[in-house]
Amino acid sequence: MVASSSSYSLLHADLPVCIGYQAVGRSASTRHCVLPARAESVSAARRFVRDVAEDWRGEPARFATLLENLGIVVSELVTNALLHAYDVVRPERQGADAADLISLCLVHEPCDLRDGEAGVERVLFAVADPSAVSPVAPSPARAADGLWGLDESGRGMYLVEALADDWGWRRFRAPGAAEPSGKVVWALFELAC
Repeated sequence: MVASSSSYSLLHADLPVCIGYQAVGRSASTRHCVLPARAESVSAARRFVRDVAEDWRGEPARFATLLENLGIVVSELVTNALLHAYDVVRPERQGADAADLISLCLVHEPCDLRDGEAGVERVLFAVADPSAVSPVAPSPARAADGLWGLDESGRGMYLVEALADDWGWRRFRAPGAAEPSGKVVWALFELAC
């Protein structure tokens, strides 16, 4: 079942709420972006994250690794959304319907130092697509069987698991829908400050 553009616009503003994420005691900054379901949206998503993160950048050396890792994770999650929700990145699929959208959300929680304790800076990236099918979590057994290296694809969630401090997903229902109408996949990055 594909979510309509109107249900996406309602979800779009509430992506962090949709996955149960709440900033606690911090002045979080949230930015949203809706992109067409096209292969070129992968690079557009990376540009969106890079441009927004430029405004948030604190200590450049400390933030550099996070930006590199975030860029890889953004590419993987957006590619997965396009591939599994729309088949967009497959060579046999040319283009996408104008109503086909993915919704992105980036949340930044700056360091919150209190009473001399070490603080944590957090960046959350979430992508919503109209497929309610779960992402395939990395399997240690699959990596250990030696066949993982022969696969031409399927490593995206391994990278997400390796680079993010946490990740997960949740199905959502568009208003008035009887069944799940999509999912949100998210990745959380934390930096000590």
